[in-house]
Amino acid sequence: MAQGILYVLHGRRNKVPQANLHLLRELMQELPQPQVIGFLEGEQQTLEAGLKQLQRQVNNVVVVPVLLFAATHVRQDLPRRLKACQKSGVTITVLEPLATTTAVFDFLKQQLAQACRVLPRRPILLIAHGTPHFVEPYQQLANLAAQLQQQLPVSVIAANYIGSHQFTELLGDQTEPVIVQRLFLTDGRIAGKIKHAVQQQVPDALFLPTLENQLAVKQAILERLATIMVPLQV
Repeated sequence: MAQGILYVLHGRRNKVPQANLHLLRELMQELPQPQVIGFLEGEQQTLEAGLKQLQRQVNNVVVVPVLLFAATHVRQDLPRRLKACQKSGVTITVLEPLATTTAVFDFLKQQLAQACRVLPRRPILLIAHGTPHFVEPYQQLANLAAQLQQQLPVSVIAANYIGSHQFTELLGDQTEPVIVQRLFLTDGRIAGKIKHAVQQQVPDALFLPTLENQLAVKQAILERLATIMVPLQV
């Protein structure tokens, strides 16, 4: 059965964002399968156009959500839109998002450990986007924070931008410096809003890089693909 890969990114309504595209294009050069990039938002390079293109070449489509957590986009929007374009005789498999991969954990552990060596005793605030609609993303974030705390000499606090456990509430009366790890795939508008809000309360906070254009994103995608594509040759 011929197999193809559809990489689904969040996208933006008014343009095609460039974050992480270089990594994906590298990966597409390394894998032999037909591969297409599609966006959830915007009118260019839509996931529907990508799926239609692949279905002209293959009858088995593996969908890789290049997202971190399974919230509304993954649990509702993606299945609905894929089903609407799915051709008879074509099977579609949607993989899990990337936050729970070993690649993402290792990236965070290495980056946070280095920050702790430079600025010891500072607590770490691990901030994800969050959602008011599903509990699983925060559970995964909390588990990730707990696993990181086992590897690091300071506390790691899981927080969200929206939904429960919002970072503004968890900061409370915090005035001591913190290390802030924004768990985002892009250093975009929301990551910037988080930085501004934290700086208003804790001016000396240290902000670490997001996952934007980090090799860990490519490694996380390969990790997901390895669960379904055997043998996976790079």
